[in-house]
Amino acid sequence: MTANSNSRRIANLMIANGMSVLFVGLLAGVMLVFSLLGVVTLWPLPEWHVLVPGSTRGWQAAHVGGILNGVMISGAALLALHLQLEGRRMQWVGYGMILTGWANTVFYWAGLLAPNRGLSVAATPFGAGDLAGAIAFLGGGSGMAFTFIAAFILAKAGFERAREAS
Repeated sequence: MTANSNSRRIANLMIANGMSVLFVGLLAGVMLVFSLLGVVTLWPLPEWHVLVPGSTRGWQAAHVGGILNGVMISGAALLALHLQLEGRRMQWVGYGMILTGWANTVFYWAGLLAPNRGLSVAATPFGAGDLAGAIAFLGGGSGMAFTFIAAFILAKAGFERAREAS
């Protein structure tokens, strides 16, 4: 496999994962509607009076965050191809952004169930720490480093390409 075809394969994986993360964000939007209404309603079916877990704020975050993360991953794929990333740099950006998207998805979904909003393993001003909070915090935190690495590599490559074009 040539470097260019491997970069394209990774970019395609990024787009596939980005759109999958975005799809999960859209599902969170459906849950947001149910949370706002306080009932699961799919016309013409009868209403289901069930308790939707989490808060409206949490579902908003999962909805918007999922959509933005999906767009970020897909946009990074196109940037990586445009900047002609190859080899290790493409792997760091590609797999790092994929990990970022899914880690943030875990953060949003587990955080909306956590009393402390997943901002710590321990208690926060928002509530006590629990398993959902720990999963959210450790999930989101694990992806954060990869986001910084990928953004740095893309920025550096952009400056390099700009210098070459001068």
